[in-house]
Amino acid sequence: MAEMLNDFQEITPGVTSPTVQATATKTAAANAGKTARERFGIGEALLGDKKYGAQLTKVFELWKAGRFTEAEDEYFKSDWAKLDTDAQDRYLLALDKEDVYKERLRAYGVRIRKLLAAQGIKIAEDKIKDYFDRGIDDDVVVDELIGGITSKAAGGVAANARDILRTTAANNGFNLDRDFGNQIDGWLQDIARGASIEDFKRIIRSQAKLGLPEKVGALVDQGLDLSNIYAPYRNRMAALLEVAPDAISLDDPLLRSAYGQDKEMSIYDFQRQVRKDPRWQYTDNAREEVSTAALKILRDFGFQG
Repeated sequence: MAEMLNDFQEITPGVTSPTVQATATKTAAANAGKTARERFGIGEALLGDKKYGAQLTKVFELWKAGRFTEAEDEYFKSDWAKLDTDAQDRYLLALDKEDVYKERLRAYGVRIRKLLAAQGIKIAEDKIKDYFDRGIDDDVVVDELIGGITSKAAGGVAANARDILRTTAANNGFNLDRDFGNQIDGWLQDIARGASIEDFKRIIRSQAKLGLPEKVGALVDQGLDLSNIYAPYRNRMAALLEVAPDAISLDDPLLRSAYGQDKEMSIYDFQRQVRKDPRWQYTDNAREEVSTAALKILRDFGFQG
């Protein structure tokens, strides 16, 4: 094989036509003294390689015969030439220095796993080897895998972001998966790549303020959620209706009536509105109030002592 490679240095092109002779002479001059290794990086190990050897041996034979243009064309059509430079280097390393190749693959895997751990992403050994052999940079690997993050299968940073956004959505009368289902995966991927979660919280809040009074919208723009803005009224309404505050939807028309276009209701006026709501009449509060009123009437007519 070594003798074959040395043959590249002594080439006598076979030409006949003057035009072809001139072209061949120019090509020969440009390639004079070059070996296959110098021009294409073809070494002995590659010529004997099961995967790429046959194609590259053909290139070698053409070059040896002085058919430089054909050799170059054949080389650039080969599977070997289509590989990234880094991929070629790693393939040669595996052929020539297997121990060094294995150590660099191991170090590459450690870096990749460390970068992915923050995102809660796991990667198989064969996938790491595939990325390494193809010469893919660490950052590109991470970015590609981040593109596979979904709300249902999020981990690490993306999972934390999803939970925060779900809370923000709930605090503004939304269900994140239902109301932002076609956007949430992209949001989580952007956050994993470094985007601020605050940008997406603002998107949720901007949707929440649509159709609400200007004052409510201004408070939302300051970073408040509807749950904060309506909290005093919601808590009072819950107490009167004898339910938990969370049982009262932020879309509840009675709750929303607390803020008008010009001003908000006083708590006293809001309580009066709640007592007019059909839901209030079924509470112990209402029954006690009715009983008290009835007793007073009876006393006024002298039926009770």
